[in-house]
Amino acid sequence: MMRSRPLFRSLSPLISTDLWPTIYKGSRAKGQIRVSVMSEDSANLAAAAMKFEAHPTRSVLEIFPGPGQLTRSMYLAGAKKVVTVESGDIYQSSLKKLEDESKGGITNYNLSPLADPFEDLLGPKFNAIPDLKMQEWDSIQSDVMLVGAIPNSTLGERCLHDLLTASIERMGIFQYGRVEMYMFLFKDAAKRLMAPPGTPARNRISVLAEAAAEMTQIMRPGPTHFHLPYDYELLRIVPHKDPKLNGPGADILLGRLSFDHSIKIKHMTLEQLHEVAVKFEQWPLRPTVLYDDMILHENKKKR
Repeated sequence: MMRSRPLFRSLSPLISTDLWPTIYKGSRAKGQIRVSVMSEDSANLAAAAMKFEAHPTRSVLEIFPGPGQLTRSMYLAGAKKVVTVESGDIYQSSLKKLEDESKGGITNYNLSPLADPFEDLLGPKFNAIPDLKMQEWDSIQSDVMLVGAIPNSTLGERCLHDLLTASIERMGIFQYGRVEMYMFLFKDAAKRLMAPPGTPARNRISVLAEAAAEMTQIMRPGPTHFHLPYDYELLRIVPHKDPKLNGPGADILLGRLSFDHSIKIKHMTLEQLHEVAVKFEQWPLRPTVLYDDMILHENKKKR
């Protein structure tokens, strides 16, 4: 049964977006290319797409919120609580103002989303969402969802890789159930996530994403709606009820593959990549970090 937002809420607008390029010029620091929702209209549309009126008990765990434009919109749209995870110093003042005005409806933690903070946040250490309970995997978690604006960099790819892997292994936030995600991603990154076999954009994370979750494009408002002005789009990512990629079980890396292992990765099917992954897990000398640079900057010069 649909329920409307239980409370009338109000929060002051964020500072004028004309000032964002000056105040948040550190968004390019350390190669992170931090892109944040800047347009209030786009933030409101994104929050509306999350349908809080149908989930009055649902809180949000938001990673990389930046100044908090989307944070504000989600709270006003009816999120029970918004917990932000942001380590950028330039954003702390804006998030603190939202936290104070919301009287606890918004809470910010100065932690890195890349440091796997979810068990600490949701566990007894911080107890950020006190009434959150574990739910069966058969249905989508009704009381929490994960939202974010993924950095346009290899750090962003690492974050996506870790989240998708955690959803398959039911670790971190996914210990609490089948948590759906709404993620803003650079358009090329989103294209790679959804790239089918045989297409130029397909890479390792394409296969991981296919194995882990169902993805739907929600909106692509255009670069002027973001700081920095990159062409980002919003994806809804829902973990599969039955993930299509399982754990280890083979004893040879290549010798017993059922297909020609010289085939290029973009032509591999999910089943072929799964076979490689199973055998790879048993290789004693395997590297532990396998991040491709899937981020293609629009102004990058061709070599």
